[in-house]
Amino acid sequence: MGSVGPWGSFQAPKIRTLKIIPKSKLFIWMLARLLQYARDLGERGYPQMSYDTWKHIAVKKMGLSVECSMVLFFSCLLFSQLQPGRDRQLESELASATTQKQRDELMGEVEVFTMELVILLYLHRVTHAHPRALARQASLNTLTTDPWPSSPSSDGSKRKQLLEEKHSEFVKEALPELLSLLAGHLHVEEKKKKCGEKRTARELLGFMKSAGVLSTEVVRALSFIIGASIKGEKNERDLLSVATDSQSCYRSGYLSKKNAFQKGLFEQWLLGGLDWSPYGEWLCVRNGRKQSWPTVSLSQQSHHRLVSSPSNGHRMNYIVELVDGLLAHITDEAPQCDLKVRRCSKSNIYFLQPIRHAIIHKCHDTRIVLGPVCGRLFLSECRNLTVVSAARSLVVSECRGLVAHTLTPQRPLLVGGRTHGVTLAPLNLHYPRLKHHLSLSSIKHHINMWNRPLHLGSEGVLSGAFEVMAPEDFQLMVLPFTDTPVDGRPPLVPPGLPHEFAKSVEQAARCVSSFRAEVKDANLNSEQRAILQKAVDARFKRCVDKSHRCRK
Repeated sequence: MGSVGPWGSFQAPKIRTLKIIPKSKLFIWMLARLLQYARDLGERGYPQMSYDTWKHIAVKKMGLSVECSMVLFFSCLLFSQLQPGRDRQLESELASATTQKQRDELMGEVEVFTMELVILLYLHRVTHAHPRALARQASLNTLTTDPWPSSPSSDGSKRKQLLEEKHSEFVKEALPELLSLLAGHLHVEEKKKKCGEKRTARELLGFMKSAGVLSTEVVRALSFIIGASIKGEKNERDLLSVATDSQSCYRSGYLSKKNAFQKGLFEQWLLGGLDWSPYGEWLCVRNGRKQSWPTVSLSQQSHHRLVSSPSNGHRMNYIVELVDGLLAHITDEAPQCDLKVRRCSKSNIYFLQPIRHAIIHKCHDTRIVLGPVCGRLFLSECRNLTVVSAARSLVVSECRGLVAHTLTPQRPLLVGGRTHGVTLAPLNLHYPRLKHHLSLSSIKHHINMWNRPLHLGSEGVLSGAFEVMAPEDFQLMVLPFTDTPVDGRPPLVPPGLPHEFAKSVEQAARCVSSFRAEVKDANLNSEQRAILQKAVDARFKRCVDKSHRCRK
């Protein structure tokens, strides 16, 4: 890679796509027609589309449910590169609204960039099929029908590809079709084929000229899935600024007089310079910095790795294969980072710092406590897992036996029919810097929708996969490595804790204080204290066994 280069965003194929749209609703010609329809609507549909317009298109034209349309709209807001932070502003406005009419008026005024929404739908289209079907793909023509490519390595080994590797291949293979879709060329071709008309020489020449040009709006929208940076700079830059930079404008095909790009040159420059993300999983696993976070493992089978991306700017942390262990990391100074926890079992993981996005994948019999996640917390293929974290967006996919203690301004989303046995509860954690971390993540504790989950699948709204924890079953979590008062004072109540749960905590604290007072007034000798301690320990173990929190 030279001094300037693009790279694929590693989050795009995983946490931005959800299996909630029927396959029949996302044919490529439907997306082309959607984009043309938005352009025909004028300011209501292009370059920005309001929520009311999108809901009309999604429900009336595409046949999606209202819930599905809202989830896709908020996902586009959450990951938007063209108007970052708009979702946080919307959350505050909706929280301050006192009537449903005011909320509807606010939602009607919210807009997303149309091309970003189309790219998000395109990602859902090409990631819909099961990965096992990808091995049967042989040509580019069937790529976007049966999505992620899977090419074996040259040495014949069966090493599984990292998510970022699959995304990089997807960008290389699907970019020509995506560029044609965003530029409107697919719709023109389809329309001519249906009408059966033959173009005149003048029409054909005009189409060839327009088909060879990309507007700056198309390149700007590609920042939704493709990042860019200049060697030596710490911060990420948007793709358009890099493509029009004096160092790369000739190679990228930028036409300054037309303020547009020559499609062939731009495509060649983008594919030729596509490299690994400096903040992504590939570089993190292979060239990452080993972290010396306090870690203990009691299993000889634990080959855990704790690494972070080699770049000094926005960083990714990677925790993998921790077995029967304990990890504790808390910091105040570190900037927001991405986090991926994968294939950990029978462990306790405490990672307390502000997080940008987090992925927890294939973990079981584990408790994971995270700092506030300002983006999306994505849980997939986990079982018997306890997660404690505040997050702007919580998504649970194909998990069972999950307990989630959360503080979230958006409705928790359960995806797919294989998700079941999920228990939702309010945040039960408090540590000295929690409120500061919440402030850094722009999560307000008075906006909390933890008990209003939405269960969606490709067949529509589902039910029966979750339950809400009762207040009498709620217990506060005590971190083992922070200063906790042991003189009988009640612990600090987590921010955003509902009133009925706070009353339950107060009642439990009064019981403990009453018991301590009785023991103190009894004037027990050392032998009697030892007998009492054994009885308390035995009762505690029975309680733990009964609640299925005892590990052998």
